[in-house]
Amino acid sequence: MLIALTGTPGTGKTSVAKVLEREYRVIYLKDFEDARMYYDEERKSYVVDIDMLKDKVKELKDKEKVILEGHYSHDMPVDLVIVLRCHPDELRKRLEKRGYIERKIRENLEAEAMGLITSEAINYYGKDKVFEVDTTGREPKDVAEDVRNIIERKDEKFRPRINYMGEILKWY
Repeated sequence: MLIALTGTPGTGKTSVAKVLEREYRVIYLKDFEDARMYYDEERKSYVVDIDMLKDKVKELKDKEKVILEGHYSHDMPVDLVIVLRCHPDELRKRLEKRGYIERKIRENLEAEAMGLITSEAINYYGKDKVFEVDTTGREPKDVAEDVRNIIERKDEKFRPRINYMGEILKWY
């Protein structure tokens, strides 16, 4: 079973995945350096060959539960998608702490407020395979417990429901 642990940059994917490594095999998509096509100086990030990554991920399919960590893991051929979400106010602080440029912060805040990754995942896989966990103000170990509950029990309380759309109105 392949599980996408996805979300906007800064929502806690890597921190939560590190906790989950104790119980699951975790693969960090950013480690597939050969899938990087080039570095976009303007956006300060790599442009990745998604098709190459999909081919690599298809080779991973087996009976064990494997978590694919990365903000584009929902673009991979997975069986389950878990989207980590974070309130835009807190997300801004996290991205500023990382040194993101204002343009990149704004782009990610807008994507988070609109629920872009959840929307894409539902479009690709349908509502039955997509779950959300709010990481706002929470420790990675607590979020990891929620992720475990989704993986092991498909806990219905984590069905997509988080809505930050109202935050956008405050920005304009």
